[in-house]
Amino acid sequence: MKTFSTALAAIIVGVIIFAAYVNAQEIPSQFDLATNLAPLHEESPGPDSLHPVQRSRLLPPNMSIMENGLWGEDGFLRKTGIVGPLTPQERKNELSLRRTMLTAHQVGGFVTLGLMWSAAYFGQQIIDGHPEFRRNHQYAVTATIISYSATGMLAILSPPPLIRRDEMSTTTIHKTLAWVHVAGMILTPILGGMVMHRRSTNVQMEHFHQISGYATTAVFTASMIVVTF
Repeated sequence: MKTFSTALAAIIVGVIIFAAYVNAQEIPSQFDLATNLAPLHEESPGPDSLHPVQRSRLLPPNMSIMENGLWGEDGFLRKTGIVGPLTPQERKNELSLRRTMLTAHQVGGFVTLGLMWSAAYFGQQIIDGHPEFRRNHQYAVTATIISYSATGMLAILSPPPLIRRDEMSTTTIHKTLAWVHVAGMILTPILGGMVMHRRSTNVQMEHFHQISGYATTAVFTASMIVVTF
């Protein structure tokens, strides 16, 4: 267990060092929405003039499928009238909403982190021979899943920025780590359910469940650190 904890600590430290290196390159983060408030312009000729006319690009060209389906010019939210037509003023309102949602996403991340560590703590107590913590562990796991899901949806459903850069940044690391802890959030409860229902293999399943839980918590912790410091 000591070796495993040391390995997890080494992973977190490595991620922090890499994030610090990225920050040293002064690459902007998408969480800093102030960098997205300056519109991107493209030139196109006017119909009766040879002189170029500037036109604001209100949506980034590299939107995800989800963003395009929801917030695109012909996206679901515009077609249904939930949000207004694509205009500079409407995009200004959407950027304000994006800022609010990403701030809530970050706050929700810390709430989820606390719940996740609580679940890990109570789970460890059960493994150490204290079954009276089982209900506390189940409550913490349920709260973690709810908070994790709500926090993730805030980021997934937020309006797109005006500009999305393709360079490596702390946000890129944060999103990459998200794929890992999402997989862990799926696998860990499944292993936990197997521990509950397969008494003959409890010791082995508890071990796998423990490793998955600690690894997921460590990766999620690292993902929060890289966008905070």
